[in-house]
Order: sequence, then structure tokens, then C-alpha cells
Amino acid sequence: MRTTLLLFCCVALMSGCASGPTHDYYNPIVANPPKFKGDLTIELVDDLDASARHCTDEGYTVIGQSTYVGAQPKAAELTAQAKRVHATRVIYAMQSAGPTNMQMHVGFLGGSIDNGYQVSILFLGK
Repeated sequence: MRTTLLLFCCVALMSGCASGPTHDYYNPIVANPPKFKGDLTIELVDDLDASARHCTDEGYTVIGQSTYVGAQPKAAELTAQAKRVHATRVIYAMQSAGPTNMQMHVGFLGGSIDNGYQVSILFLGK
């Protein structure tokens, strides 16, 4: 029983890192993009549009995007989605969306409300 529980927890942790909103809200922009190769860079930016223009001026192609309201994206989620679509660069921006009803934590000694974010992510390749 203990081995089964441990195996279940490992599978749940691995699948949690590989999906999430970054994967669930992904929209391809280029159908059947080429398999870009190279090191992956991930960057949080203030102005996504300006950064995207800068990247395309450098020769990058926008492959797809994810946009959602929720938690800050985890590095593991960004990396996993970038690998799935063969992106070599990920840029993203976040703006506070205020408290959301899914992020209220109530405990024995009190509670807290976490802010959600409007998250916009671009996956690029070169």
C-alpha cells in the first residue's frame, strides 16, 4: 500500500509540472512549426509587445501563446511547454488581477487571500 501511494504521489507531481495553465491555455500561432534547436531562455518582461517586436527583429518566430488569469507560471511548466513546441525562447508578462476566489486560504489561525495574475506568455523559436 505504501509503495502504491508513493508511486501515485510521484506520478501526480510529474504530471503537475508538465501541464498547468501554460499548457492548458496554449494556442498555436504557426501550424506545424519547424523543430527549433538551441538553449532555452525564459524571461519575465514588463512590455510583452515591445519585447516580442525586439525578438522578431532578431530573427525569432512566434510559435504560440498562452494567456490566462491565475497563478504565476512555474519554470517547470514554461520549460515543459517550450519543449513540446520546440521553442528556444519564452517571454512572459504578468499584471496583478487582484484576489481571485480560487486563491483564498483559510486555516486554524487565520486566512489570507493571494492575488491572481493576468499572465501572457509567448513561445518563440530561432
